[in-house]
Amino acid sequence: MSDLLPASSMMHQRQGATLSRRLFLGGAVGCLAATTTAARAADDILVGPVATSTSEQTTRLIVAGSAETPCGTWASHLAPQMAEELGQPPFDLSFTTGWDGVTGANLFDAQEQLSSASSSLLVPGTALMASMTGDSRVHYAYQRWLPVLSVCQPSMVVGHVNLHRSLGVILGSKTTRVAVSTPTGPELPTLLAFDLLALRPLPVSGYATPDAAMAALTSGVVDAIQLPMDAALRERLAMLEAKGFTPLFLNTVTQQAPAPADMLLPPTFPTILLRERRTSAPAFLPLAWQAIATAASLKAALVLPLLTPPAKVARWRHAAETCAARLSLQQIALASEQTVLSGAKCIAFYNMATPDMNVGMALRRWLALNLPRWKSAASAPPQLPALAQ
Repeated sequence: MSDLLPASSMMHQRQGATLSRRLFLGGAVGCLAATTTAARAADDILVGPVATSTSEQTTRLIVAGSAETPCGTWASHLAPQMAEELGQPPFDLSFTTGWDGVTGANLFDAQEQLSSASSSLLVPGTALMASMTGDSRVHYAYQRWLPVLSVCQPSMVVGHVNLHRSLGVILGSKTTRVAVSTPTGPELPTLLAFDLLALRPLPVSGYATPDAAMAALTSGVVDAIQLPMDAALRERLAMLEAKGFTPLFLNTVTQQAPAPADMLLPPTFPTILLRERRTSAPAFLPLAWQAIATAASLKAALVLPLLTPPAKVARWRHAAETCAARLSLQQIALASEQTVLSGAKCIAFYNMATPDMNVGMALRRWLALNLPRWKSAASAPPQLPALAQ
């Protein structure tokens, strides 16, 4: 009976066999689950998660401005077409107060931190400018937003100013008075442009509309104004040219739209700067001008939060490209002399308004040097003309 194993040994063998079967079955189930999960993840990467009625109904479009602002106007056109293209219910539009978009941008940032509801934002470029200039109201970082679609419209500077620096201009103390809404408002690119040309800009506040700025220019209160390149530009230029005021330059890196055949546009500011200050321009300030000029020309930008899943970003950008190519939106933009950008063009345009840290610091240093001087000049009493001897 020597070939019989002890009872304890047989029991160990049965337990070993049972454990082996359990390990095998557990491993097989685990491999099957991992394979299924990997396949689903691959599908999500390619086509995105399937939209459910619960998730899609929470989509909210925060409009950084009231219904009367350019963002509000574009929201009424974009929201229904984007929802239709995405195949989901209409967006929940949330209009906010203010014209510069800071309130709406702050709300968007707070919603993303405190709520799990999906939201997007339609914001003007002035909200980006407020962040760049260090406005104390700003509590968001627009550099983290993901642009989907942009609507832009550059501006033109008009006045009676000699852009070429003569010896008399260099030795003199004459300033270039510029009509602005506020010193850090949408006219900031014009102020920085004149400073880069060493023409000593001096903002004259309180002129927030083109008509008010034109009245100040024709009455001799200011030397230069900034006009949007909208549908009324041709008529305004004809009126000003009849009184001796000429277009000086465009506040844009490149012309966003072709000029009409019978309308001759002035050069862009980088062309003027290269011609007048070929070697003496500061290092970072021209890039700062590019950033704020791009932001100032941004009428509306549709953006998503930074942590939006890549598949959702891809779906939104595809929907935005489809909507931007529709004839109805193209006609709306053409009637206002605006340009709708989507896809790679939209991303590149938005990136020009997001300068690196050195450029941002240079802009804030420039403002820190000039804002006190501008404030003291604005509060100084006007000088009386000298009495005849």
